[in-house]
Amino acid sequence: MDGFIENSQYLFRNISITISFLLILTYASSRVGFPKMFAVVYDFSKFLNFKIKDEFGSNIRLFSAENLYFTAILSASTSFVILNLFIFNNEVPAHFSWLVPKTFLSGLLIWLLMTIVIQLVFLIKYFFIVLIGFLFNLPSNVSRHYHEVQSLNNCFVLGLMTICSLAVYSRFSFPVNMVDTMVMVLLIYLLYRLLNIYVKLEQLKVYSKLYIFSYLCTTEIIPTILGIELLS
Repeated sequence: MDGFIENSQYLFRNISITISFLLILTYASSRVGFPKMFAVVYDFSKFLNFKIKDEFGSNIRLFSAENLYFTAILSASTSFVILNLFIFNNEVPAHFSWLVPKTFLSGLLIWLLMTIVIQLVFLIKYFFIVLIGFLFNLPSNVSRHYHEVQSLNNCFVLGLMTICSLAVYSRFSFPVNMVDTMVMVLLIYLLYRLLNIYVKLEQLKVYSKLYIFSYLCTTEIIPTILGIELLS
């Protein structure tokens, strides 16, 4: 039994190292291929900045190749973090047993499938934001709001991916209570992101604070709560 667990951990570690290497290679290629867009998407100063800036990338169409490309990287990185924290490192509930890879190739396939699912979730969320923006008469703010949120998401997930990669490259040994810590950090991040976006939208001086808060409740808070409930 111990040998089986050891072999499983060896398999999971090989899969994680391969995925991490592919992601790092993708980030490096993106940095070289899209230097301006990369600098905007992964601008960590936005975490401490509550002012809206007119910058390169803020007006890029949501269905442009650049936006879809960086959203795909976000989806792939999120999938990598989820697999490492909740699948490869813990006992998996019976209804999620299909997510546990039996071979190296099946592990890569599970990662790719989860990446596609997360990508679709982002697209569904965008359509939902468009609908709510239309109902609240906020069509001009949809693109800016979405880009600001995605930029913060990209930076946050990149940080989580780096932590997971360091654990994988060392001994594939995550610290005790790492998952609980990550969940707590995630909740703090979601609250801070909501405050950050709220302050930035409020600077537009076009709509009341209650109006903007109602808009963010329907596009950010409610979908987030539903997502947490589904995962739990």
